[in-house]
Amino acid sequence: MKKISKLRGMQDLDPSEMRKIDFIEKSFDEIVNSYGYQEVRFPILENTELFKRSVGNESDIVNKEMFTFESRSGKKMTLRPEGTAGCMRMAIDTGLIDAGQQRLTYKGPMFRYERPQKGRSRQFQQLSIEAYGFSDSSIDLEMLEISDYLFERLSVKKNMVLEINSIGSQNDQLEYSNKLKDYFTKYKKELDEDSLKRLSKNPMRILDSKNTDLKNIIKKAPNILDSISKESQENFSLIKECLNELKIEYVENPFLVRGLDYYNDIVFEWKSNSIGSQDTVCGGGRYDSLSKIIGGRETNAIGFSIGLERLSLLLEDSQIPNTKSIIVVSLEDSFFLEGMKLSSLLRETLVDYSIQYSGKDKNLKSLLKKAIKKNTDFMVIIGRKEIEDKSFTLKKLASNQELKIDNFESLIQNLK
Repeated sequence: MKKISKLRGMQDLDPSEMRKIDFIEKSFDEIVNSYGYQEVRFPILENTELFKRSVGNESDIVNKEMFTFESRSGKKMTLRPEGTAGCMRMAIDTGLIDAGQQRLTYKGPMFRYERPQKGRSRQFQQLSIEAYGFSDSSIDLEMLEISDYLFERLSVKKNMVLEINSIGSQNDQLEYSNKLKDYFTKYKKELDEDSLKRLSKNPMRILDSKNTDLKNIIKKAPNILDSISKESQENFSLIKECLNELKIEYVENPFLVRGLDYYNDIVFEWKSNSIGSQDTVCGGGRYDSLSKIIGGRETNAIGFSIGLERLSLLLEDSQIPNTKSIIVVSLEDSFFLEGMKLSSLLRETLVDYSIQYSGKDKNLKSLLKKAIKKNTDFMVIIGRKEIEDKSFTLKKLASNQELKIDNFESLIQNLK
């Protein structure tokens, strides 16, 4: 029969890839938990209207990239293209928004219909944090500090640059959009089809264009910092001063607007030139109007998301700590249960080790060959003599060393 392959742009992750993913997720969880963030889960499938209202009708995500279909009852549903809107919707529905300040974290798959390439697939994983109900800039700095801390801990920060900008309030953005409309109208003949659509409905999206032919035109566009309110300017200046004090290096990018309509004031991206054209590894910012847009009450909010696959491209195998591995072998069928009991006892005692039991397979030569191929650290052998003496044979496979061990306590000491 014809082989069934995965759909284009979807993901298969083998054990070697999952080793990286698992290490990143554990590091992320440890850090955000230490800051008081609590994990939440919400559906992969949401009402299409949620993303139309939040992300923006004129955004590329809504117009080109969403996986949308109708249910049997005719309701329009969409596989989530991003997590912020769904997390906010969940917080409103469950009453978290009304329960005071919230620090939330989540992880999982997102879906966008894009052309697959390095660092971009149609199904991709994100690690995210969101904070609700915090009005001052201390939470903005906390977000930047957490991301900086994570990338430092993973030893990838040397390959990354933090870009920041302030896009002001929603009113500031309206004023700025009018300036951009006047400016880009002068270059109407040189704009591509997407930019022409954005010109009439949301000129700020032109700044986010990936068309290299428009680079020089965009570069000379009005600076958003000339349009934002005094309050937003002062807040942005304070954030920059604090980043300097915290020794978190950054680059100010006046053309950074992010690709979603709900942002205001601080926006930021961590980028790397080591992973190809899809260079944004982490992005986030404030979105104080989002709750109201999707039917909740007005709530201060900020968050960021990390592209897990893009981050894993920066991580070298040598940076991931190895889990020690042991294989237990019983050389006769009559010792099967003894081997099983020993394996269970080792798992209870050595909680951070990977311990496998060979079961009914007692071909020592074959098992040894397989264990070396898999880079197994130790082999514990139970034969007739070991059973009679209540002892163990321990092989340290990396050094090709064999030891006779008198008792279980000595075995544990040697394995440690």
